[in-house]
This record gives sequence, C-alpha cells and structure tokens, in this order.
Amino acid sequence: MKQKAFTLAEVLITLGVIGIVTAMTLPTLIQSNKNVEVEAKLKKFYSIMNQAILLSEIDNGPYKLWPTPCNGSSNCEAYLEKYIKPYFTTIKLTKFNSYGGNNITYYFSDGTCAVFKAEGEKFDVFFFPNAKNLNTVTFAEIASDGSLAAREHCGVSYFTFQTIPPTYTGKHFRNKKFEPYIYQLPGWGKDFLTNDGRFGCNKDSKIRAWCTAFIYYNGWKITEDYPFKVK
Repeated sequence: MKQKAFTLAEVLITLGVIGIVTAMTLPTLIQSNKNVEVEAKLKKFYSIMNQAILLSEIDNGPYKLWPTPCNGSSNCEAYLEKYIKPYFTTIKLTKFNSYGGNNITYYFSDGTCAVFKAEGEKFDVFFFPNAKNLNTVTFAEIASDGSLAAREHCGVSYFTFQTIPPTYTGKHFRNKKFEPYIYQLPGWGKDFLTNDGRFGCNKDSKIRAWCTAFIYYNGWKITEDYPFKVK
C-alpha cells in the first residue's frame, strides 16, 4: 500500500508555524525563569541578613541596643565591619560615592552583591541578584539641588531593603531587624505599595523603593501584576 508523504510546502508551512509559536512563547518562558531566579535570590538574601543579625547579637548584644549607624561618614564601614560583615561570607568589597555619601558594596560567591548606605537610624540596602548589573554611574539620578531625583533601575535590576531602627513604631515590621524597604509607607496592602508616585512600585514612580515590599507581600513571588521585567 502506497503511503502518502508530506509535500515540501506542507513541511515549510509546519516549520513556519512552529517558528512563530516559538518566537511568541520563548520570551515569556525566559522571563518566567528569570522571575523564579530573582525570587529565590531575594528570599535567600533576606534570610541571610536576618540570620547574620541574630548571630551578631550573640557577640554584640541585643539589636535594640546597637548604636545608631553613621550618616555618610567613614564610620559606616566600621559599623558594618563589627556588626554585620563577620556573619556572612563575602568575596570582595568596593566603595563608591553616590547620592547620600559613601556606598559600600559586598560581593557574594553566588554572583550577587549588596550596596549598604547609612541613612540616619538605618541602613538602606540595595540588593543586586546579578552583581554585573551594578552601574555606579546610573545607580542614582541626582537633581540640580542635590536631592534624589530617581532610581531608574530600582525594582528591575536591584531591590531595596533596610535595617529597621529599634525606635520604629509603625504597625508593620515593628520589632523586626531587616526587612524590605518601607520608609514613608503609609499603610500595608497592594494599593499602598503600588500607587505612590515617588516610592510606589509602578512605571510612573521615580524611585520605586517599595517594589521589594510588593514582592514580599505576594509571598516572595513576582506576580503577573508586577509592573517590570526583572533582570
């Protein structure tokens, strides 16, 4: 019995359809895998930092009695060297000047890094799931009056955390030590985290500092309503 074979045209059409479907779905798959990678690294860094503080308390006493971090002076590094750095493993340290003074960057063996910047009673911590994405020139955009104008890549290639001051009296994260950035956050929930035009996690926001908290709010998941493609 003679079997019917596919014609060349039929094969080319089939390959063309497969190519179109692949072109449409591959970017989504790649981004989905990137989301999972970033989620895992954010959760890991969060755990490592809280564990480091717990270990430090064994040697340095209760966190609530630690001195106030410096504010842009050279003592910032001394504080970190005593209270934080001995309790996690780093492979390199660098420094650079940006908005708010000195920034101290710790690099980790898994290809991530974290920038520590003292800000009054707390440290602002900027975590890069891929250390290669740290660009000290574009890290912060400064306005003509010297104030912080924007953080274009925040919520995309790096994510903000902070140490919680012992004097913090807000309802959420009270008595905590290291959490997603929540400075000036007026309340807790999706609307609070996403609607603000300066700190909120949205495409019109200038600083986007609450994007980490939004991911945390969703159980450390980058959900479909997350406004950016993370890197």
